[in-house]
Amino acid sequence: VRCNDNGAVVVDAPILAYLSQARALHHEASVHESAGKIDEALGALKRLVDAPTPHQGNSVPEVEEVLADAFARMAELELSRNALDQASRDIDQGLVHAQGDTYFRGHLFEIRGARGRSADRGRALADGGGKDAAEAARKRALAALEEAIAIQDRVIKKALTDGGAR
Repeated sequence: VRCNDNGAVVVDAPILAYLSQARALHHEASVHESAGKIDEALGALKRLVDAPTPHQGNSVPEVEEVLADAFARMAELELSRNALDQASRDIDQGLVHAQGDTYFRGHLFEIRGARGRSADRGRALADGGGKDAAEAARKRALAALEEAIAIQDRVIKKALTDGGAR
């Protein structure tokens, strides 16, 4: 991986091609999703997360963000069909690619909170109103949502103090 004088990764042709491929696969997933074909949408995103990445063995921020985002979208799709365990696995895989305070990490915690909310409803129904399980799921969901809020707050504050977008 080539870096500039500041140590930032130089975005080269393989990275640009990967980003274009990712965008096309997200579009493909959207086409399937809009037709109600969740399995096919997930298949497109699985192709993305399974695809070879440029500069393997090196951390390329743009690639890591694409992967974190793809796993987040996969988790959302799994939630849409109430596949809570798979959504949790997707979130965990996404977090591997979203280290530090980034929008992508915050978004994954946001989805974890939504997953907890779904689990809360499911447990309450399955348990015939099992209050303890539902309350535990509610607390986990709120903790994940608070973590999402805290991460995004730090992202915003850092951008403002670094002269970022306002």
